[in-house]
Amino acid sequence: MGRKPSKNLNLPPRMRARLRGSTTYYLYDSGGRPRREIPLGTDYVLAVQRWAELHQAKPTEQLTVGWLISKYSCCDQFEAVSSGTQADYRYAFSKLMEHFGDAPLDELKPSHVTLYIDKRGKESKHRALRERAVLSMLYNWAIERDFCRFNPAGAVKQKKLLGRKHVYIHDDMLEAVYEKSPQDLKDAIDLAYYIGQRPGDLLDMELVKLRDGHLEYRQSKTGTVQRIELQGPLEDLIARIKERKAKFKVVSTWMLVNERGKKMTKAMLRSRFEKARAAAGISGRDFQFRDLRRKAGTDLRDQRGLDAAQDLLGHKSQAMTEHYTGARGRKVSAIPEKRRTGGMVDV
Repeated sequence: MGRKPSKNLNLPPRMRARLRGSTTYYLYDSGGRPRREIPLGTDYVLAVQRWAELHQAKPTEQLTVGWLISKYSCCDQFEAVSSGTQADYRYAFSKLMEHFGDAPLDELKPSHVTLYIDKRGKESKHRALRERAVLSMLYNWAIERDFCRFNPAGAVKQKKLLGRKHVYIHDDMLEAVYEKSPQDLKDAIDLAYYIGQRPGDLLDMELVKLRDGHLEYRQSKTGTVQRIELQGPLEDLIARIKERKAKFKVVSTWMLVNERGKKMTKAMLRSRFEKARAAAGISGRDFQFRDLRRKAGTDLRDQRGLDAAQDLLGHKSQAMTEHYTGARGRKVSAIPEKRRTGGMVDV
């Protein structure tokens, strides 16, 4: 028998803690001579789980949904996604923590998830389904690492909500909002329409990305590199933005700035757009800022064809562009003539 521990008395029998720098390492003391200690890792909850297997005892700590969220938030998979996706995940995590934070992973049931969707759906059906999907993703990640055996969120089948691919913004609607917009929002609307990119990409664009008569940037969602030639109304817009920015004392490389010359943020863009939209008497269901990307692609498809629309939007396949720009329907220029019966026109 080894000597009785004098510290870390809260640990289970034969479990040891060793502090190395700022990191605590947990080990299992298997006894014997010389003493043999089996590493259990640096995560206390997982260490207790492994201790239970070695000691043939019930674990004193359970893996919970809250623990899983904190574990996933520190993993490489989370770090690899875009900042926008991380923000969306964090928002979902905060809501899931409120309801399931203390729930043991193996005790959460599909019925619990269904009740959550029903309750959360009263606030937002879209967010309810989105958070179910995030919870399912977390469980799949946990199953791959043997943290649990069953995905209760994956067992809940929900009908997908209708997205916005059916929405097309007509010119009169756009002009109505444009007329009620301040100049910084007008710049954002014009830029969104001329280059057809996502709101996050627009806000991150810099004037230093203008090279050799082209606007160069990388789409944050897909990593696709785009080079759009500066010509016509886009060239005029860039000149107008430069002229407006030159009036501010603040020196900024960002393309979209507010009325004080500071970078336009997502919150600023949303606030200004919602005010202009309300002043124009248009509901959020009918027009959202992100719809400008689809309008740009759809209009260019009508003007220059599907290939041009695909290039502008940065899609990998024409099928994707076809689906994305299909809300307005195909332009038909030919109609059938009158029926002919026996070689004669049927009138």
